[in-house]
Amino acid sequence: MVQARIRYEEGSYQGEVNGSKVPEGAGVFEYRGDDDDGRLCYDGEWKNKAAHGYGTMKWQNGDRYEGDWAEGLRHGKGKYTSKPTGGKYEGEYSNDLKEGKGKYNFSNGDWYEGEWKEGLRHGQGVYVWKEKNEKYEGTWLAGVKEGTAHFTYASGDVFTGPYVAGNRHGAGELVKEDGEIRTENYKEGKLVNFNITKEKDA
Repeated sequence: MVQARIRYEEGSYQGEVNGSKVPEGAGVFEYRGDDDDGRLCYDGEWKNKAAHGYGTMKWQNGDRYEGDWAEGLRHGKGKYTSKPTGGKYEGEYSNDLKEGKGKYNFSNGDWYEGEWKEGLRHGQGVYVWKEKNEKYEGTWLAGVKEGTAHFTYASGDVFTGPYVAGNRHGAGELVKEDGEIRTENYKEGKLVNFNITKEKDA
């Protein structure tokens, strides 16, 4: 591969090019600083003037992605750090969005680990609220809790039951740390009534 330095409207490239003088191979592209995506610099592998292979993109707001690319889009495995929010994602991407399995750590200590689709929590996953010491283990639909799940409270009590549109809805069971078991009925996230099916341990 031939080395070249090329200026484009959106910035300048330095690195390997093919016979047609198009970026291909290893190279660095420094963006002008006014493009719509707020890109700053990409350092990595190229094919047909697009990020393709392994590389690192940095944005003007301090965001950073290191991982796999295909035809200019995040695709494969990678690590993304969001400077403004303090969030970090490590996992799979498809077509520039989180897709497949991955873990997202929030700046407040909360985290989600599980399946993603089109950038949203979707499928099986675990969400932990650090400060409250609570945990949701179950299914998600387009970023919202949906389906049967286990919810563990800080006390050790565990609720198992249905979630609809992010809220408990329907009949579930609460197993308390002290041995008491309750059948609980929820409507749109609010407890309607409950029956004790097993008394707490003596």
